[in-house]
Amino acid sequence: MADPQPGTERPYQVDDAWSRAVFARRTGAGAAFFLLHLRPGMRLIDCGCGPGSITVDLAQAVTPGEAIGIDLREEALTHGRQLARDRGLSNVTFQVANVYQLPCPDGAFDAAFACAVLQHLAAPLEALKEMRRVLKLGGVIGLMDGSSTITFRYPTNPLLEAWDKLRGLEREYRTGQP
Repeated sequence: MADPQPGTERPYQVDDAWSRAVFARRTGAGAAFFLLHLRPGMRLIDCGCGPGSITVDLAQAVTPGEAIGIDLREEALTHGRQLARDRGLSNVTFQVANVYQLPCPDGAFDAAFACAVLQHLAAPLEALKEMRRVLKLGGVIGLMDGSSTITFRYPTNPLLEAWDKLRGLEREYRTGQP
């Protein structure tokens, strides 16, 4: 697929020091649901990794495997590279790439991850197809996006279902809309 028309994407921008600090503190703890599916020796790609703070946590989970963080913005990757050096990780790399055209062969990864990416894309389904393309058969995708009132989880369990119901009731109480 060709890139969407210029101006149709809504890339996440971090324009002030406070926002950059908050964004950089995101960790793999927020991706605990995904960590359960990772094993040592896996190859993982983090699409739209931003400053790489989640990427380095995921890289630790797949050690001695490999993690690659990709983002459109070179300046976003600088923090991830420094964080990997600070933690002594040699199994994680960062590169500029487009989620619609990942510079990887088919079936190159065991796992793919994206946090707060799909909500900013003009063609999120095309990005998901591209992520699926680079996964091996039986690979796993972990997604986190927060700008929707819709919650989708797979796999799920009764505790998560109860939580989602409670969140829906809270939303209805606060806004008057389910």
